[in-house]
This record gives sequence, structure tokens and C-alpha cells, in this order.
Amino acid sequence: MIEYDELLLNAYRGEVVGAAMFGAMADVTSDDRRRERLQALQRIEARTAARLRDLVDAAGLDADAEGATRDGIQLAEGVGGDDWPAFLAALRSALPPFLAKFERLRAIGVPDDRVLADLVAHERAVDRFAELELEGRHIEALDVLEAHLAAA
Repeated sequence: MIEYDELLLNAYRGEVVGAAMFGAMADVTSDDRRRERLQALQRIEARTAARLRDLVDAAGLDADAEGATRDGIQLAEGVGGDDWPAFLAALRSALPPFLAKFERLRAIGVPDDRVLADLVAHERAVDRFAELELEGRHIEALDVLEAHLAAA
């Protein structure tokens, strides 16, 4: 498998995992504000996955979306989202390696590919959201997610 295909497939599966995880977490939280944020994160991940799916299909890759969805739901069960600040801090610490891979995928992909540009932008938006949320700037944090969703 060439580097592009591997990075693309991993990015797609990661987005499916993220969408399932955030959705499952939103389904079980009793905190309305947290649910709203988790649902926004789920929508971002799902939209990014849907866009990547077209590239995955065009490349003829086996996406295994069902397995990635199961993995996301299992991950949600083990995350323990009751400690929101700890979850956000863990999320932020997990993002840099993904961002680096997304930037590499964008660099070796088709020049000016909007899907890959959005992949990078969405990861930055999630990081900025988590940063603002940890700072207690809740309205601004949600605005970041909503602005990203409205951008494309």
C-alpha cells in the first residue's frame, strides 16, 4: 500500500471512530451543554468522514466503516467523559500526531484538494475548541465548531 492510500484510509477510519465516539458520549451524558458540544464534534467528524469516503472509494480501498464505528463506541465506553476537563486535555494531547499525518496526506495528495484541506482545518478546529473550553470560554469554544460546520 502506498503512503497516500495508507494515510487516507487511516484518516477516514479515524473520523468514523471519532464520530461514533462523540455520538455515543453525547447519548449518555446528562449535561445539556456537554451534549451540545459532543453533538457538534460528532457532526464535524461525520462530515469529514463522508467527504473522505469519496476519496477512499475512488482509491478502491477497503474502508471497514462498521468496524471503525464499533471501535468508536467501545472507545466512548472507556473514555469516562464524566471528567470533562480531563477528557478535553486528553483530546488535545491526542491531536498533534493526527494533525501531522493529515498535513502529510494533504502535502502528498492532489494539490488544492478541498477535502484534504478540510481534514486539516477540522483537526485545528477541534483543538481550538478544546483549548477554549478548558479556558472556560464556552461560548467561543462552541462558536469555533459551529464556524467550521458553516464553512463548507
